[in-house]
This record gives sequence, structure tokens and C-alpha cells, in this order.
Amino acid sequence: MLPLTKDKTDRKLFLGLIITLGVSMLMPEYIAPIFVFVLYIVFMRTFKKSGRNAKMGDLGKVFFVYTVYMLMSSIWSKAHLMSALVSLLWMGCLLTYILIANTVNSEDKIKSAITAMNISAGIIGLMAILGIITYNLFMHCDWYKREWLFPNPFYWELNDKVFDLLPIDVINYKFRSRASATFDNPLILATYLVVATPFCAFGSVFFEKGKHRKISRVCLLFALGGLVCTSSRGSFIAIGVAILIMILSSKKSLKKLAPFLIILAAAVPMALFLRFKNTKSTDFLESDSQRFHIWQSCLDMFFKHPVFGLGAGTENIHQSLINDYNIQRTHAHNLFLEMLVEGGIIGGIFVIAIIVITAKNIYKICKLKDRKYKNYGILYTACLVGFVIMSVFEFTLQSAKELMIFFMLLGFTEATYRMATDTIQLASDEIAEQYEVVPDEIKEKETV
Repeated sequence: MLPLTKDKTDRKLFLGLIITLGVSMLMPEYIAPIFVFVLYIVFMRTFKKSGRNAKMGDLGKVFFVYTVYMLMSSIWSKAHLMSALVSLLWMGCLLTYILIANTVNSEDKIKSAITAMNISAGIIGLMAILGIITYNLFMHCDWYKREWLFPNPFYWELNDKVFDLLPIDVINYKFRSRASATFDNPLILATYLVVATPFCAFGSVFFEKGKHRKISRVCLLFALGGLVCTSSRGSFIAIGVAILIMILSSKKSLKKLAPFLIILAAAVPMALFLRFKNTKSTDFLESDSQRFHIWQSCLDMFFKHPVFGLGAGTENIHQSLINDYNIQRTHAHNLFLEMLVEGGIIGGIFVIAIIVITAKNIYKICKLKDRKYKNYGILYTACLVGFVIMSVFEFTLQSAKELMIFFMLLGFTEATYRMATDTIQLASDEIAEQYEVVPDEIKEKETV
């Protein structure tokens, strides 16, 4: 039995998690993980004092071994420092999963945590919308001035300062015709919203009537709008399939989400029109053909280094694409190819294991008798399928924020399964509340 205390430390810890989930994605790329790291230190001290151990689960253990392997890849990598830093970044972002899996231990907490994510996604989506609206006003209206643009300059300037502190060269491209909001580029923003938007949709449908549902509906509208503003064709397919999964899962979802899907379907052609309006007519197809060329080049790299790969980080692939194939792109534009090229067959086995374990955990949740947990299983299925589809067209784990949103998804999956199977870890005051007794009464029962 755990030592029993009357403090509210765990509630403060959860409040820290809420703030981290809500604020971190609004921060520059490499500042976001700092929130997780600081909270993790507090989390470990809290758990140690209460006699508990943070459980990683099978998924966490596999991820940890994978990151250790990728750290070792810096030995044979041509970009040693880059490979080491990328691997350490993976380890750091993995803490997001551990925090959520061990801290979110009740339905009220998971609702509050999801709401925090939804608010963050809504704000980011609104920033993306404002950025694109002001850009197009400047481009097509004589009266609109350049200084009125909404590019989020604070983010760009602060991001550049952070990049300058790193011991490696990181190019921070500034996109104006496609929304990036608080992310480094439109595709990273699109990846984030592909995972975050289904959470907004879930809150809009399955949360009880009240502020959580109202907030989720507003955030869903802004998140979808922000996704449209990225003009990412892969993300349109991914989010369409994700929302369709939720709609087909229940009549309730169909009634609530169908209008949003109709709005999305109407907005996508306009977004694509604006993207390619001022470009050559062949650019639409050229961007696809270049991707195919990159994929073929990456397959060639994999067959040259099949066992261990080139090493962690996009720099190895970037240099090979330039030197061997004269392609000015930094990565494979496909998560699975990227992992194979970086980690070889060994890395590929780990990636397959991660996907299998995640899918297995979600399947277990969907098979539970309790309907409320099944609904969460549908949410996680939609997010994972959307993420996998997006991963076909983009390297979806290239940045700190992409890693964090992915680990958030996995953390919620693990936390939900632990709640459903009654394997969660509660603090003493939470145990008291669950049994509707004070800690002293529990102590008396324990000594009998």
C-alpha cells in the first residue's frame, strides 16, 4: 500500500501538465520540449516521495531502446553531432508520453487534458487563418499594407535566436503564402493539426453539454480552418479519413461532425486554388514527381546501407540527395522511408514494433465493454490512421513539436487503457476520494 498523505501535490502536477499541453505548442520549435523537461523533474520527485514508480509500459520501453540505438548510430553517421542531438531530442520528447500515461488517471483529468490540447489547437488554427487572410489581402488589395500582415514575427524572431544557439545549422524558412502559425513550416503545422483536430472533434461530440463541449466546437472550426490554410494535400486526405472514421463509428458523430466535413470539402478546392494560382500550371504535378524521385533515391540509399542505415537525422539524407542525386531536399518526405534510411533494417523493426504495439493497445480499448472507453478508442484510431496517411507524404517526426504531439497521442492511449483496466496509480488523496473516505480512515482499515 502506498504511503498516505493529505497533500495535493498530484493535483498541482496535473495542473502543470495542463499548462504544458496548452502552452508548449504556442512556443518556438525547440523551446516547447523545455516545458516537458521541467515538468518531468517535478513529476519524478513527486512520484519518488509518494513511493510510486513511473511506468513506461511496453510501448515506452520499445521507444527507449529505439532511441538508444539511434544514439549509437551517431558513431557511423557522417553527421555525428546531428545524429546525437536528434536522438537526444527523441529521448526528451518521449517524456511527454511518460508524463501523460502516469498523470492522467481519471475521466475528469483526461477531459481537462484534451480540452487544453483543443484550446491550443484552436488558437494555432486561428493564427494560421489570420496569417493567410492578411497575406491574400496584401497580395490582391491595393489599400492593404505589408506592415499589416500577420506572420507572427515574434515567433520567427525568437525561433531564429534559438536556432543560432544550436551547435548545428538549422535553416528557418519563412512561408507567407501557406500558413505555418507557430511552427517551422506548413507541413509541420499540418502534421500537428491532423492529430490534434480529431481531439477537437471528439470533444464536440462526446463531451457532456457544457463549457468543454462548446470550447471544443469552436476549436474544431479554427483547427480545420488552420489545416486548410496549410494547403497540404496529404493532410486533407489524412484528416478527411480520420473524421470519416469518427462519423462512421456512431450515429451521434455523424449528426455532429457532418457539417464540419462539408465545410472542409468546400474549403479545400479554394485552398489549392490559392496555392497554385500564382505558380506555373505544371507545379502541381512537378511537386508530386519530385517526391517520387526522392523516394526512389531513398530506396537506393537504403539498399546501399541496409542493416544499420546512414544514422539518425535528416542531414545524412540531405547530403546524399545533393551529392548523389542533385536534389535540394532535406529528407525523404515519407516517415517509413526516412526511418529505414536512417536506421536500416534494425531501425525498421523497431518502427514496426512501435506501430504494432500502439495498434494493439487501441484495439484493446475498442474491445472493452464500457462504451465510454470505446469512444476514446475510436478517437485514437482516427488520430493514428490520419497520422499514418500523413506519414506517407511527409517525414512526420522531424521536429520537436511533431514528436511531442505524437507522444501525446500515445500517452493518452496508454493512460486510457490503464484507467479502463484499473492499473492506474493514484495519490493518497485521490484514493480517499475514490472510496469517499479520508486518508486516516484508510490507514485504520490498513492496520486491521
